[in-house]
Amino acid sequence: MTRNHKQQTLVEHLSEFRKRFIAVVICFFLAFGLSFIFCADIYHFLTRGFQQKLIVLGPNDILGIYISLASLMAFVVTLPFTVYQIWAFVRPALEKSEARAIILYVPATFACFVSGLLFGYFLITPAILRVLLSLGQGLFELQLTAENYLAFVLHTTVPVACLFELPVLISFLTSIGLVTPRWLNHYRRYAYFILLVLAVVLTPADFISDIAMTVPLILLYELSVLLSYTITKRKERKSSHGNLT
Repeated sequence: MTRNHKQQTLVEHLSEFRKRFIAVVICFFLAFGLSFIFCADIYHFLTRGFQQKLIVLGPNDILGIYISLASLMAFVVTLPFTVYQIWAFVRPALEKSEARAIILYVPATFACFVSGLLFGYFLITPAILRVLLSLGQGLFELQLTAENYLAFVLHTTVPVACLFELPVLISFLTSIGLVTPRWLNHYRRYAYFILLVLAVVLTPADFISDIAMTVPLILLYELSVLLSYTITKRKERKSSHGNLT
């Protein structure tokens, strides 16, 4: 391959990457604009558990709340499109069977992230909020602002949603040969310890909340091991079948 051909190929790859990146950015801002319109409805849903309206300290807080909610919704909506663009970019370097297998990561990534958000919002957020409010009962006069509450919700849901991507990440690493079921089984005790630390960090100093967070994370790890084992066996069967033919 000549030097000019290599440079041309590199320029073509960079040009394609640029086009797909611009498409993702456009999709994000379109989703952001649409989400901005429905921010009031999203806010009412997130604060439906309060009998009184939360306070704001100024007009900038209102704008910040709208931007935060719209950004989160835009990220969630854009996530499957972004994963698809990544898949489309690397597809020419993959075999047809590999491309068909990896395309499944597009809906899986979206489903796992949304599941993590729902798990965090309906289980982790109320548990942490209840414990923290009980610590200040009788000591402080609570004035919970809308901005502080929404920041609290984001901090207790988005990290959990990212952790729920573990099965997708392990499956992908297994499919490209960087992770094996044997490796996951060998380091299981260390993985459990790390997950336990994450559960303690993400939840308050409450045994029930720690258990409620640790058990799903361990189940996610075991699901990741099972998926890794399944993918490895499928690759081995395909390899043995290819050798026989």
